[in-house]
Amino acid sequence: MKNILNIILVGMLITLASCTDGYIDDITPIAQGTDSSAPQIQITSPSGNLTIPFTDTKTNMKFDYKVSDDVEIGSVEILLDGVKLSTYNTFKDYRIFIDSYAYNNLGLGNHTFTVNAKDLAGKSSTKSVTFNIDNKYTPLFGEKVYIPFFGGNTFTDIVAGKVPTVVGAPSTVAGGYTGATFQGATDSYITLPLTGLYSANGISFTFWYKVNATPNRSGIIVINDDNDNSNDNRTKGLRLFREGGATSQTVKLNVGTGAGESWNDGGNIAVDGKWVHVAVTVSPTDSKIYFNGVLQRTATFTSFDFSTSSTITIGSGAPSFTYWDHKSDLSLIDEVRIYDKALTETEVKNTMK
Repeated sequence: MKNILNIILVGMLITLASCTDGYIDDITPIAQGTDSSAPQIQITSPSGNLTIPFTDTKTNMKFDYKVSDDVEIGSVEILLDGVKLSTYNTFKDYRIFIDSYAYNNLGLGNHTFTVNAKDLAGKSSTKSVTFNIDNKYTPLFGEKVYIPFFGGNTFTDIVAGKVPTVVGAPSTVAGGYTGATFQGATDSYITLPLTGLYSANGISFTFWYKVNATPNRSGIIVINDDNDNSNDNRTKGLRLFREGGATSQTVKLNVGTGAGESWNDGGNIAVDGKWVHVAVTVSPTDSKIYFNGVLQRTATFTSFDFSTSSTITIGSGAPSFTYWDHKSDLSLIDEVRIYDKALTETEVKNTMK
C-alpha cells in the first residue's frame, strides 16, 4: 500500500513541474523567410480549343486559375484579349489564391486569357493561354452535305461550306421540321456540284418533307444528265419526283443504268400537313425508298451511271427533268443530307433521331 502511495505522489510532482507558469510548451515565433521566387501561376481552364453547337455563335466561359507565392501575394490581374477583367489585392490566404471567373457571350475565333501576378517583394509573373472557339459542324452520320435551312434565305451546306447556286426565288420560312425550312417557288430551285457526293458504293438522300399537292407533280431531287433533257433518254443521272392528286402523292425514283433505266414506284404520302422523313438509297445493285424509316419499295438493277452528271438539284426537276411537268416543288423540304454511299435500314432510322 505504501509503495502505491509513493508512486502516485511522484506522478503528481512530475505533472506539477511540467505545468510551471500555466502553460505546457513555448511557441517560438518563426521569422519570415526570404522572398526567393516570383509567384507561380496555373491556368486550368480553358485547357484547349472549344467546339460549340453549330447553331451558336457565342458561349459562356469560366476561367479557372491558381496563383501561389513562397511568401505573400501582392496583387493579381486577369485580362481577356488584352482587356482587363479584374484586379485583386486582398486574399484570405496570402500565399495561395484560387479563382474562377465567369464570362458570358464570348464569340467565335481566337482568344487569349492572361493572368499577371506580383508579390510584396515586387517580383512578378505572367501566364497566358490562347484558345479558339469554333462552331464547325461535325457530320453525325457521315454525310457529305447537310443543309439545315437556318432562315434568312440561307441555303449553305454546313459540312463543307458549299453555297448552292440559286435559281429563281426559293426561300426559307418559319414552321420547318426544325426551325426554318426550304420553301419552293415557281421556276425556282438550288443546285450543288455533284463531285464528291457519290462513290462506287452509291449515294443516298434523307430529308423531312411536307408535301404540297399543288402543282400535282414536281421534281424533288435530281442528278442532272448534262448531255440530255429528252423524255426519250433517262439512261444517265437520277430523278426523284412526285405525282398524284389532292389527297395523296406518290414519290417515285428513276435511275439511269447506262444501258437503260430503272423505276422504283416508291410509296404514297398523304396530303395532310404532316412531316414525313424520306430516305432514298442507291447502291450498285438496287434502289430503296423509305418513309419514316419504313421501307416502301426496292428496285433492282445491275449498275447506276452518273458519268455525264455534274450537278444535283433540290426543289425541282430542272434543268434536265422538266418534261412531264416535273418542275418546281412548292412543298416544304427540311434537313437535307446527302451521303456518298447506300445507307442501311438501320442507318436510315438513325438519321431520323
